[in-house]
Amino acid sequence: MAIKILTFLKTDIWSLPEHQQPVVKAALVKSLKIALLAYQGFTKDLCPLRASALTLYTLLAVVPVIAMLFGIAKGFGLETMLQQQLLEQIPHQDTTVLTLINFAQNLLDSTKGEVVAGIGVVVLLWSVIHMIGNIEESFNYIWKINKGRSFSRKLSDYLSLMLLAPVLLIIASSITVFLNTKVTWLTKAITLPKFGESLIIGALSYSPLLLMSGLFAITYIFMPNHKISYKAGIIAGVVTGIFYHLLQWLYLSLQFGVSSYNAVYGSFAALPLFVVWVQIAWMIVLLGCEIAFYIQNYESHRHHYDYSEFSFSFKKIIALQITHLIIKNLVKLGNPLTAEKIALKLLISVAIVQRLLDFLVASHIIIELKTEENENVYLPAVDINILTVAYIINALELCGQNSLPDIRKEKLYVNMLNNLGKWLETSEQNRLLKDI
Repeated sequence: MAIKILTFLKTDIWSLPEHQQPVVKAALVKSLKIALLAYQGFTKDLCPLRASALTLYTLLAVVPVIAMLFGIAKGFGLETMLQQQLLEQIPHQDTTVLTLINFAQNLLDSTKGEVVAGIGVVVLLWSVIHMIGNIEESFNYIWKINKGRSFSRKLSDYLSLMLLAPVLLIIASSITVFLNTKVTWLTKAITLPKFGESLIIGALSYSPLLLMSGLFAITYIFMPNHKISYKAGIIAGVVTGIFYHLLQWLYLSLQFGVSSYNAVYGSFAALPLFVVWVQIAWMIVLLGCEIAFYIQNYESHRHHYDYSEFSFSFKKIIALQITHLIIKNLVKLGNPLTAEKIALKLLISVAIVQRLLDFLVASHIIIELKTEENENVYLPAVDINILTVAYIINALELCGQNSLPDIRKEKLYVNMLNNLGKWLETSEQNRLLKDI
């Protein structure tokens, strides 16, 4: 039985066409495929290792980040509410959180002055920007994006995030407290039956889950240097929020490792527990990013192709198809194509298309441009009247280093390949891609 289940999950499920299944079964199959793809992407993209790196960056930047949050919150007179939010979101770590808040307050106090204040503010801003930049880099890697934001965009986007995040967090928390208070008063004033009162209060008890899901969704939509659909970001945010609250519930109810850590570390037991909590939390966040990626790019991944298994000959064939599609789109005066649109037209994984697009860009066949909507689009890099089959194949084969000083008789083989290339150029099959 177990072998059959494993076989189904590894091979059989990928050949199941959802459009031929009933609606409920099709949704279940699609959800299972996305879950499997997210798990495989989680391991392939080394997410546990990246979570460890982010944990280290978090420990290095946590005091400057908290100091920045409190500095902004203090301007609105909301520092007490922010402290309460931090205590609620980091379970069973009151001692650690209060210590970090104390360090942050000391850091803020140390930035008061003239020259020292200027240097302190710069260091504070750099620490926060560097931390957010590392998060963006991890998200970009999952989304197969090679280029991050420019420095100017990092300054504008990250500073906006730093200003808005604490305010939105506190406002959302205040709304939750306000609703809870008013609902309690309303149920007493209207004298609802116990069932109705329990139902309303029970629904409001999920407001922290909705708050965290919303924060995760915003992170998944706006953090990568790419246009992310709201559908993918919201679904991934809800799933991540559920996992995050399960982590909190397990941590509080089971009090994982408290007794053993107390026996070893004594009064320092809070530190390793905090590190473990941060590590697992980052793993959950990166898993949610994988889910968002595969939700948005499901159509091109549902057949589960692996780029590493493709032969170089097959890669050249797909590269020719991609170039042909881009040229034909230009001839028809269509809007420049993104990697996602190319993947959908060719029914190939967007990750595979992105790898080959990068290959074509490096070979100077096509160029990558960014639109006003922050989308990466692709156009021919040279005149389409010289883009023949032989021209493209030759450019792909010559991409990279082409000689080593210690290889003997290198010229003999170079001449042989050059002669083959000339034969291909004179072949009847060497046609312009725009004419195919």
